[in-house]
Amino acid sequence: MDFKIGDKVLFKNENLKGEVIKINSNYKLTVLSSDGFELNVAVKDLVKIEKGTDKATSYGEYTYTKDVDRRTSKSQKRQKSQTVLKVDLHIELLTSNYHYLDNFEIVQMQLNECHKKIQQAINSNISKLIIVHGIGTGVLKSEVHKLLRNYKLRFYLSKDAGATEVMI
Repeated sequence: MDFKIGDKVLFKNENLKGEVIKINSNYKLTVLSSDGFELNVAVKDLVKIEKGTDKATSYGEYTYTKDVDRRTSKSQKRQKSQTVLKVDLHIELLTSNYHYLDNFEIVQMQLNECHKKIQQAINSNISKLIIVHGIGTGVLKSEVHKLLRNYKLRFYLSKDAGATEVMI
């Protein structure tokens, strides 16, 4: 299927819609999802939404969406990836021009990166996420914990209090 920039799309395996914002190759697109994230997605995982309609029947006869079939065997649930994703939110690692930013902008940049990595971990079926926020004054830590509560994820402060372990 040919995609163009601006096409509305439906994710086959997610209950999510988006808009094509960049064509990376014949097989990969960058999509701005309905919840505001830029995701690199394989073309085979998307269905183009025809203009003027929003019905599921227009997406094709064999389209599988996440909400249609939630039955999974116990063995499939146990096979959850044991991969650990470590996210270091120190501003020095995120950008080299942080000297010109004020504290609010720095925290917002760090939270955006954290938000992206949480989404990546959820979408990639990663079971554990370690978010390194540092010790400091605790502003970033409290904002990260607030973000995790919004996701309703279990999290624990590590022994040195400079990182948070998240169970997904």
